[in-house]
Amino acid sequence: MIRKASALLASALAAVLAVVALPAPAHAYTPSSGPIFNNPRGNLAAKDRILTHVVRTIESTPRGSEIRIAAYSNDRPDVAEALIAAHQRGVRVQVVLNDNWTSGSTRRLVKVLGRDTNRRSFVAICAGSCRGGFGNQHMKFYLFSEAGRARDVVMVGSANLTGYGARVQWNDMYTTSNQPALRELYTKVFEQLVRDRRIAEPYIHRTVGDYENEFFPMPSMTSGHDPVLERLDAVRCATSGGAGSGGRTVIRIVMYGWVDSRGLYLAKRVADLARSGCDVRTILSAPGGRVVRNLMAGGVQVKSADLDLDDNEDTGFDETPYEVFTHQKYMTLSGTYRGAVGYQVWTGSENWSNLGLHNDEVTIRIPGRRVHREYVANFDYLWAHYTRWLDPQ
Repeated sequence: MIRKASALLASALAAVLAVVALPAPAHAYTPSSGPIFNNPRGNLAAKDRILTHVVRTIESTPRGSEIRIAAYSNDRPDVAEALIAAHQRGVRVQVVLNDNWTSGSTRRLVKVLGRDTNRRSFVAICAGSCRGGFGNQHMKFYLFSEAGRARDVVMVGSANLTGYGARVQWNDMYTTSNQPALRELYTKVFEQLVRDRRIAEPYIHRTVGDYENEFFPMPSMTSGHDPVLERLDAVRCATSGGAGSGGRTVIRIVMYGWVDSRGLYLAKRVADLARSGCDVRTILSAPGGRVVRNLMAGGVQVKSADLDLDDNEDTGFDETPYEVFTHQKYMTLSGTYRGAVGYQVWTGSENWSNLGLHNDEVTIRIPGRRVHREYVANFDYLWAHYTRWLDPQ
């Protein structure tokens, strides 16, 4: 009898050890810090690269953790089902969207999570700018208290939760983890979005560690106090110490919506930088004609990522007649900024337009040579393969 019990105990112990030795489940994903980019001209994995990153992070959140998402739009069943599963295993799931379009996936999410913002999980849909009134909730940020082995995860970029964005648009997403103060800042902004009430001072400018963050709207702004113009004014075209090229500061800009009177004065300032000796290239989609003319007049090299690849001028969508375009809003700099030589990247949701002043928007500045190199590699790839030269309009 003792021998039999010992055999059973040994068998049970072996079974436990076998389970422990199994590899981690597929959902035990730890989001890596740094940028990722989708490729709408690649295979399905390349198209969905950003959304797969988001979904796998959602799937890796444990019971008792928190997910907070602010996006312009969502139509992805995989995202909705991952959020529902997270909610059902005890994760606090809170989502804020704009009211431009309520998809079937969003309705499914609302049906399960509800819209009561006093509950632990909910979907809030803002009518216009959540914090400013007129405009839109246009931010795209994704917050996770815990995912895999990472804590305090913040993702910021140009990507919404849509299939259209994956298969037609170029997008980017920057992820950072183990940054509790940064997640706290974004959580405070998220809580303002949830309340869906106009606030007196919606513009926030806050540096947390290495990251400089700006949140719009800024409806009372004048051209003399435009944060983007102030950024450009802090650039000097002469540089040294390894950054830049040939003693010149190098600037690369990818911008989806560079239009309107605001777009024009920003274009004139960028053109002035080129005249002053900066090496400036831009990739645009849906640009204003005066913006293009002023950039070219200053010697800026300008290409478009709006490509009609099948010459039918109709994709079946309202957003654009093109099969592929860039939805990114980033700027890179290698050279002199604020009196120091180094490497900078700005990315987020803000277009350089009048509407950008009234929307809920976010821009994050990320310093460092490595992240700069990765964004420039994305720029160079688009420049070489998926852009065309623009004629003066």
